[in-house]
Amino acid sequence: MISSRKAIREYSGQITDYQLHEILTAANASPVAMGQYDNYRLTVIQDPATLAKMSGVYDAPTVIVVSTNNAGAPEEVSAGAIVHNMELAAEDQGLGANYNMGGLSSIPADVIPSGFTPVFGLTVGQTTEKFAPREVPMDRIKTNFVK
Repeated sequence: MISSRKAIREYSGQITDYQLHEILTAANASPVAMGQYDNYRLTVIQDPATLAKMSGVYDAPTVIVVSTNNAGAPEEVSAGAIVHNMELAAEDQGLGANYNMGGLSSIPADVIPSGFTPVFGLTVGQTTEKFAPREVPMDRIKTNFVK
């Protein structure tokens, strides 16, 4: 799935409850800094009226937001790991998904739990895109070896 992953910005329909469950299972299997899972909240936004108020979410039928009550570098890295697990779980089910930070500032204030700050999001939905493995150049990220 890793070599097939790609950003999807066009969606053709809503995900099922089962698909959402699988995505949330992947989120809960994610590593977080110092195992402090209570510092995080997931907010699943599927309400069309709420989504219509948000910008930068590509008309996705589902947006999943990871929030923390202690925003800092470790929490943001952990939020990235949570979103990455969810993204791979979505695409493993043939769903379209895309990492999203651009839409966070447009989330209506009453949507995120009190005391939490949104730090990373994921847009998700059905897609007509096909996922096929691709060649990943091994020099994309320059690597230093110390042996």
